[in-house]
Amino acid sequence: MDKKIFSKALIKDSIPFCTAGVIFIFITGLTKALSAKGNLDYTAGFTAGLTVFSILFGILIGFLINLLIVLGKKYIKFSKKEAGKKETGLAFLIAFILLLLSILPYFLAYYPGILAYDSYVQIGQIYTGEYNEHHPLIHTLLIKFSILAGVMLFKNLNAGIAIYTGIQSILLSAAFAYGISLLYKKVGRVFAAVMLFILMVFPFNAFMAVSVTKDVFFTAFFLLMILVTTELLGDEKVGRKQLDRILILVFSGLGCTAYRNNGKYAIVFAICVCALTQLVLLISNKKDERKVLRFNLLVVMITLTVSMIIGIGLLKVASVSLNAVQGDRREMLSVPIQQLARTYVYHSGSGIVAEDDNTLDERSKALINEFLLNESALLYKPSISDPVKRNTNTWVVTNKTKEFISVYTGLFFKHPDDYINAFLALNAGFLDFTDETHAHINENPEFRGLGYVQTRWEENTLTPLGFSKDSKWNSLFEKLENWSNDNSYLKIPVLKYIFMPGIYFWLFVFASVYAIKEKKFKAFFALSLIAGYYLTMLFGPCVQLRYVYPVMTVVPFMFLIFGREQVTVNKNEKR
Repeated sequence: MDKKIFSKALIKDSIPFCTAGVIFIFITGLTKALSAKGNLDYTAGFTAGLTVFSILFGILIGFLINLLIVLGKKYIKFSKKEAGKKETGLAFLIAFILLLLSILPYFLAYYPGILAYDSYVQIGQIYTGEYNEHHPLIHTLLIKFSILAGVMLFKNLNAGIAIYTGIQSILLSAAFAYGISLLYKKVGRVFAAVMLFILMVFPFNAFMAVSVTKDVFFTAFFLLMILVTTELLGDEKVGRKQLDRILILVFSGLGCTAYRNNGKYAIVFAICVCALTQLVLLISNKKDERKVLRFNLLVVMITLTVSMIIGIGLLKVASVSLNAVQGDRREMLSVPIQQLARTYVYHSGSGIVAEDDNTLDERSKALINEFLLNESALLYKPSISDPVKRNTNTWVVTNKTKEFISVYTGLFFKHPDDYINAFLALNAGFLDFTDETHAHINENPEFRGLGYVQTRWEENTLTPLGFSKDSKWNSLFEKLENWSNDNSYLKIPVLKYIFMPGIYFWLFVFASVYAIKEKKFKAFFALSLIAGYYLTMLFGPCVQLRYVYPVMTVVPFMFLIFGREQVTVNKNEKR
């Protein structure tokens, strides 16, 4: 190994990563201790001990991460000569076909598709004609039209679900293939081939591709948005050649807005970061330096703002035309619901836990019971808000806002430990890369198919309507069902961590540290979009594969995000 790699500069450059490493160990330590003990009291001794431990090991981890980055920059290079259009197009086509073929066995095994998650609710809306905005109407309508097409063409409901599954698989494969074609163009065929192989054998890709859920469409649009924006911001010229990418960006922006209700929040966050980046570039650079990057950032900001406004408008039109009922906003209150429920369990005198000290005042009890009806706070489960959330009366928040805020903040100052513990327990899967609670959140001994990969049909709802499981490859179906139901990925030494959600959160935290440290302005948009999406997840109801899946798909293309970016522009260049 080159001795020049180890230098004072390496130690100095490691400081930001060491800082992030200390935070990483501290939060991971908190989450693991909470999982082991069930409750944490943040005493001076416990906090000091964890802090010292975090500093020692966090610094080591930060240094090692920076060393890996230095080695990667030294030995992994972008191709000096980019592949041409024909080669890139061929790479896309080959990748697209191979990705579809990798999904085909799962499609045959689970034919016509996996009707898990919220699909049965949306199908129920289609049959009753009573639509709700809680689930994106665009997605519900796509399911409806697919079913109608199946009935019209094949006189079969299952054929309709198969048509939907086919459309979804094609879109996801196309997004992946687009990324592979960019890797082929900018990095080289070997690297692209390795990433393609990983995408083909990573089982979550095929499982999600054949699952009827809005999250797969969102994932395809999310990935597409990051890829095309990365390509746009890496352009060394501006002009007509950008038009095709701008159109793809509009398409992906519309999709992200339409297929997840929190998609627009992630986009807004990313646009704000783009605006801040513009300001930094204007202040820190002179004359023509980074002018192309500034122009392209402006193009991205305008394009996404317009596409988001159009997307919101289309959703409103769909809502009005279908007489859709506004969705309940309780999903956004998941963290406060968990915090109030935990505080009630530990201080109300209910006797549910041994630590209950019965110190909760009557005013707080009354408001919590009005907010969490029928003493549903006693249904509190640390890792998922759904048991309590189902009985939440959001009227209290909208009509007794001052009193709610007063009680909520007052209890925070009286019982901060419970608020912190509730947040950590709800997000353990995201915050601790070794956490396994994420795999058991939905488990029910009476049913199969409720592991991390959910495959269970709501047969009581779907069978009477005429939908049925009709596997075309029963032996494979049984093997895949056992693998998913038993969360078998947890039994794979070392490699199990690539399946676990926590590793992705911290991967992007350290990637963000690197981007800020190295002033990788081109990477800011992709990372800010991921950060904005993570913010919505950390305040969501639980950790699920379908929630974290969009950020999983970005990882094979990280090298594109941190690749070359335009720094200067020839003054004589015509725009």
